[in-house]
Amino acid sequence: MSGIRFEGVWKLFEGSAVVSDLNLDVRAGEFIVLVGPSGCGKTTSLRMLAGLERPSHGRIFIGDRDVTDVPTGERDISMVFQSYALYPNMNVYRNLAFGPRVRKEPRATLDARINEVAELLQIKHLLKRTPAALSGGQRQRVALGRALIREPQVFLMDEPLSNLDAALRVQMRAELIRLHQRLEKTTNVYVTHDQVEALTMGDRVAVLKDGVLLQVDSANDLYEHPSSVFVGEFIGSPKMNILEGTLSFSGDSCTVEVLGVRADVSERVAGRLREGVVSGPVLVGIRPHDLFPATGSTGESPAISATVDISEHTGAEVFATMETGPSRVVARLPRVPTPDRGERVDLAFRAGAVHLFDRDTQLSLLDRGTPSRRTSAPADISQQVR
Repeated sequence: MSGIRFEGVWKLFEGSAVVSDLNLDVRAGEFIVLVGPSGCGKTTSLRMLAGLERPSHGRIFIGDRDVTDVPTGERDISMVFQSYALYPNMNVYRNLAFGPRVRKEPRATLDARINEVAELLQIKHLLKRTPAALSGGQRQRVALGRALIREPQVFLMDEPLSNLDAALRVQMRAELIRLHQRLEKTTNVYVTHDQVEALTMGDRVAVLKDGVLLQVDSANDLYEHPSSVFVGEFIGSPKMNILEGTLSFSGDSCTVEVLGVRADVSERVAGRLREGVVSGPVLVGIRPHDLFPATGSTGESPAISATVDISEHTGAEVFATMETGPSRVVARLPRVPTPDRGERVDLAFRAGAVHLFDRDTQLSLLDRGTPSRRTSAPADISQQVR
């Protein structure tokens, strides 16, 4: 099995950095997801790994081999794109066989491998059909099969499910997870802008913004311990509420003032504050799931008076956009009875669930999360574009 390593990788277009000092280790056999908004550099990073783009600076390794200057066809990788890219005049069997036949692989071996891959992807009954006679999910399976037929060390996927409808995306996500579990020797790198895909599929998730790697962690750690305001808002739906607040220390006590109330910060949160944090303005992150109608239970903040503006029913839950003083927040409300628009509700949050960020840098003040390893560019980086 082969892992992947990006070492100080930059990619510049017309002097502007699309990927900035990317340092990332992918373990052998791992399923890692690159996620971020459009233009964050995730697809460019994947294309550099595939050999379709060359880094402006830095090195890329597959296993112990430096592949920075190695042609795509010699990297032992397979790639699935957003478009299925199937040959319309060939049936499924011939689509799967096209690459191996170009490489002049023996017919007997090829037949066995095609049958194995077709059975794995549940497309054996489709081998004689052309792409026009297939559904979107079936075409996607054929595209996956064409990549898997090579038995690559590294399997790259660039938003392969984006053309499918919502129900089929959920089904294909589950199938890709099962496929990864069966192909233990293959390292998977998956690119998506969909945070739900990222969190449900990846062993780890790498969050990028403006070409910079912000955090690499498990789905749970990204959600529970975001390293910055951006990660906190991007990961989780509905997104985290980010509010102006004040952190205060007095003797052994630590409090946070937010939404017009002062709450004792739990020992769990206070014990995780980074060394050197002092009293003063901060940004307070509260997830909608942790902001709810007050019950007076131990560990809750004092009650916060809020007015319902918009209610959104998701089936299992109801989230409402609410006004509280000058702030607007999203909170989780009971399904029955759901408060009407204009109704006043007393909200509370769990003191142990707050996230604290520096107001200027927007980085977490807590001791979890992986800050970006971004370093300064070489002085002549603009001269190194090749």
